[in-house]
Amino acid sequence: MSMSLAPAAMWPMMVSPASAGAPPRQTTGGPFLAITVSAADSDEALALRVAAGDNRALREIVRRHGGRLRALAHRFTGGASEADDIVQETFLSFWRTAARWQPGGPPLGAYLTRIAVNRAIDGDRRRKVRRFFGLEDATEVIDPQAPADEQLGSKRDLEAVSGYVAALPARQRAAILLSAEGERPNAEIGEAMGLSVGAVEQLLVRARRTLRMRLAQRDAGREG
Repeated sequence: MSMSLAPAAMWPMMVSPASAGAPPRQTTGGPFLAITVSAADSDEALALRVAAGDNRALREIVRRHGGRLRALAHRFTGGASEADDIVQETFLSFWRTAARWQPGGPPLGAYLTRIAVNRAIDGDRRRKVRRFFGLEDATEVIDPQAPADEQLGSKRDLEAVSGYVAALPARQRAAILLSAEGERPNAEIGEAMGLSVGAVEQLLVRARRTLRMRLAQRDAGREG
């Protein structure tokens, strides 16, 4: 598939909150061909059009899934710029390989989530290598705003947990963030990460054990 079909102007739309209000109907094709892209079209139909080189179908997929993937990437990296890069790489990868996705397999949303998680993990590894060689500041900016704000009870607790989550190994972090995103079942997390349910359960057990230990250590330090 030729990458020249994907307009560069598409990428700001991916990460812009305004994209959720994009017009629901678009028309592509030359003067003798009019293919309507509608908000009513299924993900499956749109993915098949993307595989055939229809960049307007990709725009509709971005409109549907871009905001959710960016929120996940932002929670993983803690930085808006890094999250934007992950989302762009995710949809660019899908544009290149859309023909590999087949109806009847994982839902398109889960398929895109898997790509995004893999990109986030790869980016995490690259950052660690850069830090090892002194090419990047080791201090990460952690976003303290998360859906669990009311559950945790205070901004201070939320900031602490956000920092502890950011320090988890990449796959543990991905699993626990996916778990927190709409209380996803482990089977769906495994589908998104390309892992078995058992492997996901082990990642979540280790991640939660580490977080509980860090919180207990922090509380003990306060009492001391």
